[in-house]
Amino acid sequence: MTDCGLDSWTEGLSARERVREIATTLTQPRSVEWVREEAQISAWQTAKDELEMLADFGQLHAVERDDGNTKYAPNYQLRYFNELTGLINDHTRDELREEIATIQEQIDAWKTEFDVESRDDLESTLTDADITSDDIRERNTILREWERYEDNKRLLKHALELYDDARSLYPGQGDSSNSSPPLSQ
Repeated sequence: MTDCGLDSWTEGLSARERVREIATTLTQPRSVEWVREEAQISAWQTAKDELEMLADFGQLHAVERDDGNTKYAPNYQLRYFNELTGLINDHTRDELREEIATIQEQIDAWKTEFDVESRDDLESTLTDADITSDDIRERNTILREWERYEDNKRLLKHALELYDDARSLYPGQGDSSNSSPPLSQ
């Protein structure tokens, strides 16, 4: 237990497991040293070996820099396909369609609330002379949510497009009724 009374995130994990935990959540290229520090391990070589293995397996990209140092970057393509696979395996077509409807319902509400036709239209209102700083902050928050919703809607669309083909490659799986948290949350 830590001083705060909470278990440390590292408790029960080996050094290699801690490196994997950090590496699989990267959002930008990072050095071996950065990962080593975040994983709270002392051995630089352990971090390097684990990152190289993850790159060999395609979970990360090794990015060679001009100075000869390597940084490790997320494999966004693999993450995207893993998301698609999860949606297809964990949800029925009807659940995916319903989630698209829920997302579109929220987007339509924003269009009505701000009297705009698109996210770009809403963004162009940020410089209107008659809105307050609080209004600008609220619109910035909505713009970020709107962008996330559009990304999720695109992901759901791709899942529906690939649904039958992907399910045929995963024998023994009927339409699942497992429920996962909605993407719009």
